[in-house]
Amino acid sequence: MTKIIMSTDRPNKSQLELHRARKEFEYYLDLKGFKYEVCEGSWEGEREQSYMITLRDAGMGFTSLKRLAFNHYNQDAVLRITAYGGANLHNNDGTRTNLGGFKQVDLVPTDKCYTQSFQTGNIYISSFR
Repeated sequence: MTKIIMSTDRPNKSQLELHRARKEFEYYLDLKGFKYEVCEGSWEGEREQSYMITLRDAGMGFTSLKRLAFNHYNQDAVLRITAYGGANLHNNDGTRTNLGGFKQVDLVPTDKCYTQSFQTGNIYISSFR
């Protein structure tokens, strides 16, 4: 299944703003019927809450989630993982970076971006980043 990893967090938001944005996004995901896991991630060395969202029907919903991330939550990028394990970073300037694969690891890396599911404890990294 295709997945997207994105966040609503920004470093300049207060704790109240972070909480409000997260709850608003979770409401949207529930309303639209997306399955998702709340995660901790690292982006450019900063820890943040993120979401690993399972896309329906071969990626349906990717464009709307990407637009929401960029236009409403002011995100720099979203990560799309294909059903075959390929990972592409879609940047808010319209560019795309192929990160290779996406794999599970045993420990949180200190020198790479990562995503860790709160639900399962699984830790994931892209193969080349």
